[in-house]
Order: sequence, then structure tokens, then C-alpha cells
Amino acid sequence: MVTTAILLLMLQQSKLPENPSFDYSGLPQIRTAEKVDILSHSVNLDIDATREGFVDVSSTTVFKNTTNGMVKAMLIVPRRRYGDSMSSYPNFDINATWDKVPLKLALASDHGFMESIGKVVKYSTDLATEVKLAPGSTYGLRINFTIPIGKGGYEQRQKLVGYLFDGDRTIGQVNISYRYGGHTVFSLPEAHPNLGWQIGDKGAFVRQENYWPDNQLTFVAFYPGGF
Repeated sequence: MVTTAILLLMLQQSKLPENPSFDYSGLPQIRTAEKVDILSHSVNLDIDATREGFVDVSSTTVFKNTTNGMVKAMLIVPRRRYGDSMSSYPNFDINATWDKVPLKLALASDHGFMESIGKVVKYSTDLATEVKLAPGSTYGLRINFTIPIGKGGYEQRQKLVGYLFDGDRTIGQVNISYRYGGHTVFSLPEAHPNLGWQIGDKGAFVRQENYWPDNQLTFVAFYPGGF
């Protein structure tokens, strides 16, 4: 369990700490011109839950084909990294099931993508696969992976954990849970913007209805105990 002093929880319009270096994923996207709704998306990010220095991430996304025909769609799962010019591309494993059937994810393109933002470089090696949705049917996508806790700030002494919300479809209900479960939290995190966060010494939680994922990167930044 974490024994940390959590400092901040920030979203879009909040600046990342200096010198960020961390891996992250985010909301899966369905690429199709047909009418496929995202009924809900729930994600849990458990810090130090099973291995010290790592984050266990699990999510469930429920999609519904609202048409009267079969829909073939490309499913995209973000796989991203913030770092410097020497960081290279993320390659962490992501496990996924579609209605409890394992999915085989492959690179979304034959090469990764990188973008320099000042001294920081954002890397992308998103994963993809084709899925089929029967007329009027609902499907559950479950994803899980483990990544190291990131770092940033002065001499990279801060710890970072993040999750991206981007896409082109309103989500009926979103549940976000950062769970740090430490025995001691010296300063409860602040939450921005005001989304109705519930904050305590075991985590920060929020639920949103009819949520539009407008390229929002959520993250927690904290100093470890004994800093």
C-alpha cells in the first residue's frame, strides 16, 4: 500500500510538472461512421496496489450499436508516453477482452508518432483491432495493464500517474478512480476543474453523466513518503 503525501490532482487546463516522464493510456475509441454509442466507461488506477512503484489500471467500456445493421469498426486503444528526446516509444502490454473473448491488439500503424512540446516529447504507439457489433447489441470491452509510476518536477522527485480522455462521442456515464490507499496522506489532493470529486485518504473519485472527452488528461502528482 502507498505511504505517500499526495499533493495535487489536475485535469485539462492544469499544467504538468516540469520534466514529466510517464506512460499512460486512456479511453478506447470506436472508429466508424455508424451510430455506436458509449454507454459507460469506468477506470480504476491503483497506485502501489500489488507492486511498489507500479500502477495497475483496469477499465470497462460499454458500447451499443444503435443501428439496424451489422457494424464493423476499428477499435483504438491509446498507448502514450511523455518524456525527453531519449525516451523512445511506449511498449507496455495491454490486455483486452470483447464480451469476455480475448482480443489480439496490433499497432494502429506501421510506425509510432512523436510530437515535441518545448523540451518535452509526446510519443504514441496506439494499438488497434477490428470488432463487429450486431444490430441493437451491447458489448463490454475490458482492459487491464500495469505501468511504472512516472516522475517529474525538480530533479524528477515528484511521482506521476495519468489517464487520457479523448474521442468524438459523448459517454453516457464516466467513473474515474485514482486509488492510493496509503496508511498516511499528509495533504489531501485538490481536484480541478470542479467535477464533483470525492476526495479522501484512500483516493479521489468522480462520476460524470453525458461526458464529452475533449482531450482531457487527468493525472495525480505527489511526493513519496519520506521525501
